[in-house]
Amino acid sequence: MTQNQAQHRRSNRGMTIIEMMIVVVILSVLTTLGISGYQKLVYQARNTEAYQFLGAIRAAQQSNYQVFGQYVGNDNWAEWPQGAYPVEKPVLWGDQPADPIWQQLNVNPGGPVWFKYRVRASVDPQRAPANVFRPLPAGPWFQAQARGDFNGNGDTSLFEITSTRSKVFVENRNE
Repeated sequence: MTQNQAQHRRSNRGMTIIEMMIVVVILSVLTTLGISGYQKLVYQARNTEAYQFLGAIRAAQQSNYQVFGQYVGNDNWAEWPQGAYPVEKPVLWGDQPADPIWQQLNVNPGGPVWFKYRVRASVDPQRAPANVFRPLPAGPWFQAQARGDFNGNGDTSLFEITSTRSKVFVENRNE
């Protein structure tokens, strides 16, 4: 057998089982990284909804305070949309929420939502939750939250604004 024939024979052997296993492991790692990266992007897009809509709620509350000297709401949470947390698909907000507090706020996210939103307010600073307001406000206050449970396990993400804090407080982001 000539040297040229021996070289040709070695190049036609193909891949060994070890080489094939290495390729499969590499592809598995890349797939896992790709899926987790995609999931992070999906959650970031959903979180953007919470930041934007809480900003709209803040603007509506500030406007109401400027006109009437108080924020919209009472000591009890007004929550919308009703029902379970959206997991598989977003929930329609609807044209007009049935709750009069949400009607008075007159905010609309402009489409389906991934979060449940709730708001409460009072003119009495002593009714402000001490674990949220440090120090307690000197006058009327409001608190608004967005809560989501993206994987349906019961652990919710929390995004919150208040009348005294301009930055959104975040807890348990994306579970």
